[in-house]
This record gives sequence, structure tokens and C-alpha cells, in this order.
Amino acid sequence: MYKKLVFAAVAVTLALFVVRGPGRWWFSHARMEAEQLLNSAKGKISPEREIRRLERKINDLVKDDEKHIDYVAKLDVEVKKFREEIETIRKNLAKKEARLSKLYDEFAGNRTFVTFGDRRYTRDDLRSEALAFKAAEENLKSMEETLAAKQKQLDLENIKLSKLRSTRQQMLTKLQNLKTRLAVERHAQAERESSIDDAEYRRLNKEMDQLETAIEVMKKSRELRGQFDLDLKNEQAQERDTTADKFLQERFGNGKPPVEGNDGE
Repeated sequence: MYKKLVFAAVAVTLALFVVRGPGRWWFSHARMEAEQLLNSAKGKISPEREIRRLERKINDLVKDDEKHIDYVAKLDVEVKKFREEIETIRKNLAKKEARLSKLYDEFAGNRTFVTFGDRRYTRDDLRSEALAFKAAEENLKSMEETLAAKQKQLDLENIKLSKLRSTRQQMLTKLQNLKTRLAVERHAQAERESSIDDAEYRRLNKEMDQLETAIEVMKKSRELRGQFDLDLKNEQAQERDTTADKFLQERFGNGKPPVEGNDGE
């Protein structure tokens, strides 16, 4: 449906362009009609379809991230090897510096040449080696600056990659929340639009609840009456015993203490 509307918008634009000419006024109207068709198409897209589109877009971001990961991995290896190369050059220069220092000491006292190791050196040889050593040191310094720049770039790329992952996860979480909220709304919508009439079921359930309450009231009333009757019988028995004991005491007591206690005690 959406594609059809897009094609229709393009067709309208082209038709107006061909029929009315390439003037700005006609083109402005054509563009306005095309935008209206596109906006109408967007309004007819269901939320479910839009969620599926967003999921595909996020999956495309995952593929792009894979390319970023490969780039960062390649840069990391490059920086590591470059650092190892610089370390090797630094060690070699340290050895050359020690050798050049000893050779310089050999020329003390305005000597024109010296024998160092198994080779004969002149002052020009010394100067040449000194200039070569100086150039190598400058080159090492330049390489160290390049390494620092590459390391900085690697750190920035790692930070950016981490942020991309975090942002993508946040988008996935937000999209999942939207799916859940949409499901709730669709369920509520289905309940409102349902053609099944369950009013009779609700009425019967309410009547059964009322009947259950009435039965509970009857049960409680019976229990209360039983307790009341028992209390009344106990009071009547106690009053009967008191009356009998008083009569016996007055009639047959003759000064004897009254009989206490219940029967059988």
C-alpha cells in the first residue's frame, strides 16, 4: 500500500512536469501534491509495520557496527606493531649512542684517526656517523609523534564504538517497550470492539456472588444463635442451682454450711 502511494506521488509529479512544463510555479504545485500523498501514506502505516521497519534499521546498524569493529581491530594491530617497531629502533639507537660516545672519546687530543674495533676511523667518519645518528633520532621522534596520534585516534574510535553499542541497546530497549505498550493497547482495543456479548455472564456471576454472601450470612447467624442459646442455657442452669441451693440451706441447713460445687464433684 505504501509503495503504491509513493509510486502515485512520483507519477503525479512527472505528469504535472510533462503537461505543464518545467516552470517553478507548476513544479511547486507538483511537489506539494506529492508531499501530501506521502504524508497520507505515512498516516496509513500501522504501528506494527513501523516497528518492523525500525527493527530492520537497527539490524542494519549492527551490520555497520561490524565494519567499525573490523576497522578498529585493524587500527589496534597497526598501532601495536608500530609501537614494537619504535621500541626496536629505540634500543638500536641506544646501542649506537653508546658506541658513538666511546668513538668520540677515542678522538681526544686532536687525533686525526683512530682504530675502533677492527676498523680505522677518521674524523670525517665520526662526523658522518654523528649526523646519521642525529637524523635517526629525529626520525624516531617523528615516529613517536605519529604513534601518539594513532593511539589517540584508536582511543577515540573505541569510545565511539562503545557509545554506538550503548545507544543501539537503548534503542532496542525502547523499541521493545513500544511493542509491549502497543500490545496492551491492541488488547484493550480488541476488548472494546469485541462483538461477543458477555453481559449475561457478568450478571450471573454477580448473582452467584450475592447468593454466596447470603449463605455466608446464614452460616454466621446460625453460629451466633448457637452460641447465644448455649450461653442462655448456662445462665438458666446456674440460676436454677442457686435457687435450689438457697432453698436447701434455708429449709434443711440448721446452721450447717451450704453445699458447694457442682454435681458429681
